[in-house]
Amino acid sequence: MADKKIMERRVAERRFFETEVTFKPEGGTNKVRSVDISESGLRVVSEKPIAICIQVHEGGSLVEYDAQLVWARMKEDGTIEYGLKF
Repeated sequence: MADKKIMERRVAERRFFETEVTFKPEGGTNKVRSVDISESGLRVVSEKPIAICIQVHEGGSLVEYDAQLVWARMKEDGTIEYGLKF
């Protein structure tokens, strides 16, 4: 079995943090190219990361970060998880 530390790509330690987050697209629109399509969705490719601004409630304050959408995946319960880099 592969060693977890070898497979880990994160550069910073992860900790549990649950709070309300607001997404705001940067620049209004992002041009991307479609790869394939089905009745249930569309896969796209972007030449650069999709930039967004997020607002995070931290310790009673609203803190704003510029972030990049890195990945997204549908969970079994129908919700969607997003990986953001900032």
